[in-house]
Amino acid sequence: MNVSTSAAVIVTLLVFYVGVRYCAKLLRKEISPRIATWLIFEIGVVMSLATYLAGNDHRLIKAALNAADSLQVTVILATLLIEQRGRKIHFTQNELVSLVISCVAAVAWMITKTGWIGFIGFQLVMSVAYLPTIESLWRWKSGPSPEPMEKWGINVVIALIGVVVDITGRHDYVAMVYPVRALILCIVVVGLITRLKQKSKARLLRGPMVSNRGESL
Repeated sequence: MNVSTSAAVIVTLLVFYVGVRYCAKLLRKEISPRIATWLIFEIGVVMSLATYLAGNDHRLIKAALNAADSLQVTVILATLLIEQRGRKIHFTQNELVSLVISCVAAVAWMITKTGWIGFIGFQLVMSVAYLPTIESLWRWKSGPSPEPMEKWGINVVIALIGVVVDITGRHDYVAMVYPVRALILCIVVVGLITRLKQKSKARLLRGPMVSNRGESL
């Protein structure tokens, strides 16, 4: 087993691990993810993989992260929809714009059938998919983070492995776009979760201080 194959196996196992943990937290209502993000992810990862494999001289093993993500996102989205229990799904204006952009990109690829253009286009869609989650983390006022640090932290490691494998192995620059994009955006999400945790910690520290001042009066 060469380095690329070993890395692909490790990436796949990590993706499945964080996916199972994410679904478990969701079912225990420990997190509050945005359905819009996962709907767009579903469109993006599946069409991204399809357009990449539709091109010439591309290998599934080089797209291990994309392939594993496709299965993971499908399971997470299904879990989210089951958890809705028939309740109406509400989208913000930004989420609706993101969904429209992703659907337009999907239709455009189906019409043109141009592989590399579709692949790059869906990387843009995948980038847009992060916006509802980024918006949610930025606007979140109090309580536990709506997204788990564990999942997004491991996602950074997974994407980094994908980038290193592509750089050190056969330079498939089209396949490299996927982990590079994922690495950058996962780091942004991790940064926002860290910011939220620090704000919550500061709020908790201020509480006892205010209480103590009241007692001294």
